[in-house]
Amino acid sequence: MMDQTYREYRPLLFGLAYRMLGTAADAEDIVHDVFAQYVQMDTEAIKNERAYLAQMTANRCINLLKSSRRKREKYTGPWLPEPLPDYDSERLSDPAERRENIGYAYLVLMQRLTPLERAVYILKEALGFQYFEIAEMLDKTETGCRKTFSRAKKKAGDNSIACQPAGGHSDIQEQFAQAFQRASDTGNFKPLLAFLTEEVTLVSDGGGKVRAALRPILGAERVRAFLEGLAAKGIFKKGFKAVSINGDPGLLQERDGRTALALCMEREPDGSRIRSLFLILNPDKLVRFNESPGTFLLPHPAGSIR
Repeated sequence: MMDQTYREYRPLLFGLAYRMLGTAADAEDIVHDVFAQYVQMDTEAIKNERAYLAQMTANRCINLLKSSRRKREKYTGPWLPEPLPDYDSERLSDPAERRENIGYAYLVLMQRLTPLERAVYILKEALGFQYFEIAEMLDKTETGCRKTFSRAKKKAGDNSIACQPAGGHSDIQEQFAQAFQRASDTGNFKPLLAFLTEEVTLVSDGGGKVRAALRPILGAERVRAFLEGLAAKGIFKKGFKAVSINGDPGLLQERDGRTALALCMEREPDGSRIRSLFLILNPDKLVRFNESPGTFLLPHPAGSIR
């Protein structure tokens, strides 16, 4: 019985934790801890297993985000979420989850929200829980949850594209990926300007382990100059391969047989231009791309569930 519960709800709980935390390893740990506790509980009186397990997961994520706030503040340069290969993100099989798969722009957007706002927003918008259920899960009032959700939506602003299901990309992302590959080969990044908004932002995350820009690069011309500078230093000489990351088009660069850089992007709501570029260079956030498919499986808590 518990084995069935684990198989049924593990993907949903991982999706919830990954959305809130932005890191797969922490999400794995949270889900493992939830099931390790759950297997020791008397579950006969639990009427809604899905809601109860989501409650346990969301509250653990809130606590972890609060405790790690100072660590995040000391992070070298911008902090970006951990991207996932599609063979990982496709494990999220719960029908409610698939209404809003975990696109990378969505994960970046979540970083703008407080831990409570993330929990309320994800539980309502992504997982389809009702306000009265969320209030009970988070020990808040229903009115308070409605206000929290409203604040989260306001912070999201016009970022509706980030909140759409991954995989619903427009041709602009694939076209940009192809153009970027050509530019990295030639060193001429001027053709990329046709794909970018004037206010485009490039954010790079090296985590202090790999050289990266310590502040976002703002504006199309500055982004072009930055990319051409990297190309002149030979950063792009190994070339890129087009892949699907978190359900959307992206690019990977390998060095010495291992993924060293991932490029993700966010398009305008109308799909006409690219408005954000994300360069993930921190090797800790590229671990999944250096694992074989099937490696990413949570072990049963306490060794096994019977």
